[in-house]
Amino acid sequence: MLAGPPAVLCEEAGAGSRPGSGRKALIFERISKTVSDIKTISGSFRQERRLSMLKEPVVSTGRFYCEKPDKLRWELISPEPSGFLVNGVTAKQWKGKEGVPDAFDARQNPVIRLIVDQIFAWSSADLKWIEQRYNVTVLKDEPIALKLVPNDSKERRYVDHIRISFEAGTNYVHNVDIAEKSGDSTRIVFSGMIMNSQLQKGLFD
Repeated sequence: MLAGPPAVLCEEAGAGSRPGSGRKALIFERISKTVSDIKTISGSFRQERRLSMLKEPVVSTGRFYCEKPDKLRWELISPEPSGFLVNGVTAKQWKGKEGVPDAFDARQNPVIRLIVDQIFAWSSADLKWIEQRYNVTVLKDEPIALKLVPNDSKERRYVDHIRISFEAGTNYVHNVDIAEKSGDSTRIVFSGMIMNSQLQKGLFD
């Protein structure tokens, strides 16, 4: 479903390309073809956060809106309204239905940074950046499933690996699983994807 990481988060991001070799190159080519004509993406998500200190997962639901190359709005609707947006080098977050967005440094929040990086990277098929940033292993060809292990020493401090699972038949990202070094984890499942719709004005302000 989703890709090109924003400048506010990823100074190393570059234009999409066709890296990899053999089996991996064929997988990357399929993904690149799928997203090449996509300009905007919107849809729903279910986010499940498992923490070692809690018996039950923390579950939240919401909607997201993405406009390539570097705009993202992430809205949590339940259980408590909140969210964040990224527009180029600007990042804002809010709490509550009437919360006023405040500027913040998205690079200082590992979970937000990963969400933004992965959405931009896969929606734009910035495969060169992905391979620079991660050691990528193909787990399944159909539906596509990839395992990403961070190359960056700072990211390896808190992320063990990321699993990206794609929807059968469409090659859109279906879910993202982030396994942390601490034993905590986050799963995000996407649904109701709409491509190239006219997004409401002001979503990224």
